Amino acid sequence: MKPLAILIMLTLSATAAEQTVQYSVRGLFQPDRKDALTNAATALENCRLIEVNFDLARATFGYDDEAQGFKKAKPEQILQQIDNQVRSATNHTFTLQQPRALAEDKLKRIEFTIEGLDCLGCSYGAYSTVVAIEGVERATASFHDGRLTAFIDPAKTNREAVAEVLKKKDIKIVEATDKQEPKPKN
Repeated sequence: MKPLAILIMLTLSATAAEQTVQYSVRGLFQPDRKDALTNAATALENCRLIEVNFDLARATFGYDDEAQGFKKAKPEQILQQIDNQVRSATNHTFTLQQPRALAEDKLKRIEFTIEGLDCLGCSYGAYSTVVAIEGVERATASFHDGRLTAFIDPAKTNREAVAEVLKKKDIKIVEATDKQEPKPKN
């Protein structure tokens, strides 16, 4: 390789620095949705999906801070750029948000056994209903076991309020339990 070509390559690699960001992901309502997000992420431009943490409903993305759409962008613009691409690649089934401010150990875990929660669409419907409630930080819904789990900020909502919203949407609760949130795996 000629010295000028090496110099150009070194200059390009020195200016193109990958930055990483982590966002909360809406739409990770059961474990196989992690694969759906990973597969869709192959269509992202000027950024890439590095890791998906289903247990915390978070994803880490890398992006070239010199690439179009990211150069001199503010943090909220970077979120918007990556979120727009994720929404487009997934037909709006996944969205990104800034990570929650409340520490994991402050969340309360509540569970519901739901009647008729027997398909992906039903699970997504129940999940969408619950995750939209103020104070619900994240949720899961599994048609495999008919359970819906919500991780809530107890200062903003409670099991009864979540149950009431589910009932208003004609989602029948068979059983409800409260549990303390176990320490997350990082």
